[in-house]
Amino acid sequence: WPLYTMRGAVVSIQVAILMAVILTIAIAVAGYLYTTFYSSLQYIYVAVTQAYAYPRDGGTEVKLCFMVGGSGGLKIVGAELNGKEASGVTVVVRGRETSEVKAGDAGYVKAFFPGLQLAPGQMAVGRVATLQGFSFLFTPQVSNTEGVCPGE
Repeated sequence: WPLYTMRGAVVSIQVAILMAVILTIAIAVAGYLYTTFYSSLQYIYVAVTQAYAYPRDGGTEVKLCFMVGGSGGLKIVGAELNGKEASGVTVVVRGRETSEVKAGDAGYVKAFFPGLQLAPGQMAVGRVATLQGFSFLFTPQVSNTEGVCPGE
């Protein structure tokens, strides 16, 4: 008789340990799925669709047409062209000046580079920088006139 109660206690301990292991695995999987889902919601990118560089007031101005995808928002804080920092950056979305862009936005960025001279047809490489630390590369078409962005 005492042998049967001992066997029942061992089985109960085994079941409790098994349940604890299963619960631990379930919590770990749930945490992984939550963080993966949450991080996918925070993904955002800026797609530079067209870029133009043209002379203006002793320097070069760049106009970048962009679309924002993903979800969330970014703050555009600077631009660089051929290794030179822009003296000023203006972001325009739906006809209004702003610095914060959100998913679904389309607009343009204007950046002025004093003292930088480019000839039409010359190759230039640049990037747009955000407050969050992301960079988005672009290669502008160098000409003598300002280009037009879609929807402008």
